[in-house]
Amino acid sequence: MKITTWNVNSINARIDHLIKFIKEDQSDIYLIQELKCTNDSFPHEAIKNIKYNSYVNGQKAWNGVALISKKNLNISNIKIPDYKDENSRFIETEISLGNIKNKIKLINIYLPNGNPIETDKFDYKLIWMSHFNKYIKNLIDKKTPMIIGGDFNVIPNDEDVYSPENFKNDACAHPLTREKFRNLLNLGFVDTVKYFVDGNTNWTFWGYRGGNWQKGNGLRIDHFLTTPEITDLIKSVNVNREPRGWEKASDHTPVTIELVN
Repeated sequence: MKITTWNVNSINARIDHLIKFIKEDQSDIYLIQELKCTNDSFPHEAIKNIKYNSYVNGQKAWNGVALISKKNLNISNIKIPDYKDENSRFIETEISLGNIKNKIKLINIYLPNGNPIETDKFDYKLIWMSHFNKYIKNLIDKKTPMIIGGDFNVIPNDEDVYSPENFKNDACAHPLTREKFRNLLNLGFVDTVKYFVDGNTNWTFWGYRGGNWQKGNGLRIDHFLTTPEITDLIKSVNVNREPRGWEKASDHTPVTIELVN
């Protein structure tokens, strides 16, 4: 089974890119973030025409997440349980894999950016992370196998960005952000991109300003986290840089994990 995460930075603006990539890549499930559209304006027909199903938690102009799948899915949550978030940043389903007896939670998130740090936006980011971590701990306590993927807007360590000095006041690299991300990992997850892909070849984002893509000034904010029984099934993890070089590309690039089915 192949699962891919990709922040497309406006699905309607990037639908030709997405269709092209899916046709070539043929992952079983896609975790898509930053749709920037409502459920009604999502390109359902374009996805259906390539024989995939789409499940959307959209929002006008901002945010939005979706699951695109070869097989039918049942959506179990579109919000973090017990947290009233007005934004569309979460969608969850369950899948079966390998010899794992229990259903696997597959969670797609678009975590708040949080900038600037001296504003309510950063407070919201930390609150969101706290509620998310609490929910995930509850699942861990129930021994639920999990795959969490998406745009976390977290630069876990200085080695995950081309210039730590440039990001010392950025919400994605703030000590409190990193602490909450470590708290999540310490529940029992493997940071699979970090573990399976060497060095700065695991960067997933290159900003539009200042020719960052052309200069190779990237950072790692798109992640897959897996519980141990899932990690044991991983065959490969791949950061595919090609779509970032396409004309009018998203500033993120796809990340794929392949698992023994």
